[in-house]
Amino acid sequence: MEKEKEVVEKLFRQCAERGWIKELIPSSITLEEIEKFEKEHEVILPSFFKAFLMAYQLPCEDFEICGIAEHVDEISPLWLLLYNISSMDKLSERIKIFQEDSEELCNIKAENCKKLILIGDWGAGWGPLCIDLAKDEALVDKEKEDTWTLVWFDHEEFDWKDYYEIDEEGWLHGSPAAPNLETLLEWYFGGSLEAEFEEENQVKVSYERLNNYDFCSSYWEDKWK
Repeated sequence: MEKEKEVVEKLFRQCAERGWIKELIPSSITLEEIEKFEKEHEVILPSFFKAFLMAYQLPCEDFEICGIAEHVDEISPLWLLLYNISSMDKLSERIKIFQEDSEELCNIKAENCKKLILIGDWGAGWGPLCIDLAKDEALVDKEKEDTWTLVWFDHEEFDWKDYYEIDEEGWLHGSPAAPNLETLLEWYFGGSLEAEFEEENQVKVSYERLNNYDFCSSYWEDKWK
């Protein structure tokens, strides 16, 4: 996990340098606590996610950040909300609420959601963002969205059984959001797609511009005209 730790810490530093995080506060989560969580939930978390959990805390409970992401077959500005997972107990609480809401509101049994780890909200309001543990990270292909391990669920859809796939083993899968957590952080923390976006759109990307909600909304308004 040493390599993942180095990558995660570098991405956090880049996020701070780019203006989104004022102070890097070390996480208090330990590997032992993660292993206890895995045993209780009968899951194995990806190594990169473990490194993320043990690196630094996010600056607030619901951390919103805008970045250039790959979405609907193009790269574009998109807001993202990530939960500050300050303890494994807090992650367990969020997962429990997600499973209860899925069962009560979306016609999906909690059993079908046990491979989904809730980490935030796609589009910062579009719907739950999860790591899909039923998908093998080793098989992720950035060119094939059906292999992506980060998925989201539209909060405007209430019959998930009809709208989303449930595989033969009974695991629920959402709409593709990003290939994996590392790629997502490269987009948002590291700004990996910004140079390409600037060249395509002849516009300079900056923290001030991304942090202005009008920049993102006006981009999509122009696209939808």
